[in-house]
Amino acid sequence: MLSALALLAGCSSVDLTPTNQYARPYGVSTAENTELYLNSFYPIVRNFGQFGGNAIGGSNSSMSDGLTDILKYSSIVAGTGDCNLIMTMDGQQRVDQNYFDCWTTCYGWIRRINEFLQALDNDSPLPAEQKTRYRAEALFFRGYCYHLIMRSHASVKDDLGIIIYTDISEMTAKGKNKARATVAQSWDQVWADLSFACANLPTPSAAKGRIDKYGAEAIAARAMLYAGRYAKADSLCTDIIENGGYDLEDNEAILRYDFKKVDLVHYYDQRYSSPGDVNLSGNYGGGWAGPTQEFVDMFDNADGSAFDITDASRRFITNDNVGSRDPRLAKAVLWNGAEWKGRTMELFENGVDMKYMPYGSKNSPGNSVTGYYIRKNLDPENFDYVLDGSWTPWIECRLAEVLLIRAECRAASGDFTGALNDVQTLRKARFGRDDVITPAITSWDTALDVILHERAVELCFEGHRFWDLRRTGRAIAVLDGKKYNGVLWKKSGSGFTAQLISADMGARHYPERFDRFPIPQNEISNNTLARQNSDW
Repeated sequence: MLSALALLAGCSSVDLTPTNQYARPYGVSTAENTELYLNSFYPIVRNFGQFGGNAIGGSNSSMSDGLTDILKYSSIVAGTGDCNLIMTMDGQQRVDQNYFDCWTTCYGWIRRINEFLQALDNDSPLPAEQKTRYRAEALFFRGYCYHLIMRSHASVKDDLGIIIYTDISEMTAKGKNKARATVAQSWDQVWADLSFACANLPTPSAAKGRIDKYGAEAIAARAMLYAGRYAKADSLCTDIIENGGYDLEDNEAILRYDFKKVDLVHYYDQRYSSPGDVNLSGNYGGGWAGPTQEFVDMFDNADGSAFDITDASRRFITNDNVGSRDPRLAKAVLWNGAEWKGRTMELFENGVDMKYMPYGSKNSPGNSVTGYYIRKNLDPENFDYVLDGSWTPWIECRLAEVLLIRAECRAASGDFTGALNDVQTLRKARFGRDDVITPAITSWDTALDVILHERAVELCFEGHRFWDLRRTGRAIAVLDGKKYNGVLWKKSGSGFTAQLISADMGARHYPERFDRFPIPQNEISNNTLARQNSDW
């Protein structure tokens, strides 16, 4: 379990000797102090997770899935409606209003990590073997930051990546003019940091709750998937699958942030629970977003065969038909009539969970506008999340993702049988049957069809869908010019009738330049060698 127990500040730049800070050498003077120093980097994982302040992948806490076809935010105003504004208003995302700016945040972390590495090298009396382990932990976080910067800001069109800083001495005003590395050089640096971490971090049993070998391998595999370095990612995934001891049931989490362990809370439940979820304190859920009908349509039949959206009797989810679909559907969403926290969800016109429909009828309706709510990651035992917050741990990476990474890597190398086997392993576990139907994988295109579909369903609301579409070149086809839908239930006698209803007022836009988000203007202004990405 990850912990973030202390923050050791750097040396003061004023003349007075501070009484509330430690000198950096003290921070690495013992193993205990060194681990406390390293603990200050663990919030990186928390902040960029879907419970954190950087959930969109930059400087915004909206979930990035809200930019896509699987999740719809309810508001039309800035703040709770940012995802809608980004995708429907030309010029909303720009250099001076960059929702995807992780450059600023991550380079702040990289500076602090490099300060730690300098202190570890120059001031620590610890044995070399112990220092190597601590270096590996720090390089894991630096490599993770560089990966995040590449994910958001790399430009293949311009062959521009990160600015590489491996030593704190390079991060000075005197050395501020430094060019961005090429894309290949940038991924080389990500690999250098993460591969060192993989090689020198202990196994989970020896790590005692700190970042371990397999957590590093999972993030490295993800990064190498983005880099298109499939052989490296395949090898890392294979080590996790064959040697990590994980399974698809009770021991799936490879990298997690445990809020309760560090006595912190998050507000995921407060944001995404429905207004009918009245807390003991009298408060209620925010109803910020809801799954789209297009997302619900992705879930296959219970035998694994593709669902036919013309089947009106089963398209709109009810208690009677949900069992005829992929079991993951009932774990991902809540629907009209679903039992939740001792009550029946009222997702019908003027019901307590669906007062304001359609989308746009109220600026911030405080309820889903799709006829569905998120179920996944909500705590069914938390009855006062507004007053007390939420403790649910954030799972950054788990075995299902590793299987799907390896499937994609194997398909990229032409091993379509191996790719299909990995997808089938996951589907057999999720459907609970060995004879589950899985679509054929016979080419790279069919592999992407199957794997991206499986990732959308399996990894929903974990922050992957937008980046998956973007990195595979499918974002324009899936997102641009589209409007997504929900279901409006109306009372009819003793039952209900369902109507497909638009959850968008205008078409969404995905301009080609969204494939490379801009770097901050202050980097361009202060660094004469830094180039901006094209079209920004």
